[in-house]
Amino acid sequence: MNEYFNSSADYYMQKENERKAIKRISIISGLCVIAYVAIQNVLSIIIYLTPLGKLYETDLTMRSVVTIFLSVLGLMLPFAVGGALIGRKTGSSVFNFGKPVSTKLMLAAVPLGFFVCLIGNYITGIFVTYMETLGIALSSPEYPTPSDLPDRIIYSVSIAVVPALVEEFAIRGAVLQPLRKYGDKFAILVSSLLFAIIHGNLIQAPFALIAGIGIGYAVCITNSVWTGVLIHFCNNFFSVFVSFLIEDIQDETMLDSVYLKLMIVLYAISITGSVIFVILKGRRKLMPSFTALSEGKKFRTFVFTLPMIITILVMLYLTSNYIDFA
Repeated sequence: MNEYFNSSADYYMQKENERKAIKRISIISGLCVIAYVAIQNVLSIIIYLTPLGKLYETDLTMRSVVTIFLSVLGLMLPFAVGGALIGRKTGSSVFNFGKPVSTKLMLAAVPLGFFVCLIGNYITGIFVTYMETLGIALSSPEYPTPSDLPDRIIYSVSIAVVPALVEEFAIRGAVLQPLRKYGDKFAILVSSLLFAIIHGNLIQAPFALIAGIGIGYAVCITNSVWTGVLIHFCNNFFSVFVSFLIEDIQDETMLDSVYLKLMIVLYAISITGSVIFVILKGRRKLMPSFTALSEGKKFRTFVFTLPMIITILVMLYLTSNYIDFA
C-alpha cells in the first residue's frame, strides 16, 4: 500500500515539475517576443525621428543595414537573454548549435528541408488565392530590390544570412532545444507555431508554420541547429535570387521560362536529396515523449501563460494590419 502511494506521489510530482518547466519556457519565450516587438517599434520610432529616417526611405543600402540592425538587436538580444535564463534552469546551453551526428546526413537534410519549403510556398499560394476569392486581400512587408551589386550583396545578407542565423538561434535554439526533453514532436510543433506567429502576417505565417515543421524535424534528426541555419539560408536566398530575376528580366515570357526551368531543377535536386536523406537516416527517429503529461496538457501548458497569451494577441493585432477586407 505504501509503495502505491509513494508511486502516485512521485508520478504527481513528476507531472508538476514538467508542467512548471514547460510553463517557464513559455513565459520566457513570450517575454522575448514581447521584447522583440517593443524594441523593433522603439528603434523604428527613433530612426524615423532622426536623419536616418530619410536615408531609410531613399537609400536601399541603408534600409538593408537598418534591417540587419533591427534583426540582431530586436530578436537576437531578447532571445539571448531568455536563452541564458532557460539554459540556467535546464542545465543546458542553448547557445550551442550542436555538432551534427553526421555531416552527410546534415547536407542531405538541406534539400529535404528546402523541399518542405517549396511545398509550403505552394500551399501558401493556394491559401492566399482562396482568401482573395472571399474578398480578403493579404499582404506582407515589402523590400525594394536593389540593382547595384554592392547593394545586392548587403541586401542578400539582410534577407538570407542574418535571418537564418538570428531566427534559428531564437526559435530552434532557445525554444525547440530545451523543449526536446518533453518529446521532439511537441517541441517541433510548438516552436513552429511560435515561428509562424512572429512573422506577423498571413502570407508568411502559414509558410513559416510548414517550413518550421520541416526545419525542426531536420534539426532533431541531425541533432544540430546548424542544419536549420543552412535550410533557412537556402530558402531565403532562393527568394532573393527570384527577386533579382524579376528585377533583371523585363520580358515576361522569358522570365516565366527561366523561372519554370529553375523550379524543375530545384524540385529535382530537392526530391533526390530527400531520398538520399531517408537512406542515410536509417533507423534514426524523433525522440519520443517519456513525460507524465499528455500531449494536450503539454500544449495547453505552453500556450496558456500570460506572456504567451499577450504575445498571441499582440501578433494578431499586427497581423490585422496586413489584412484588407474588400
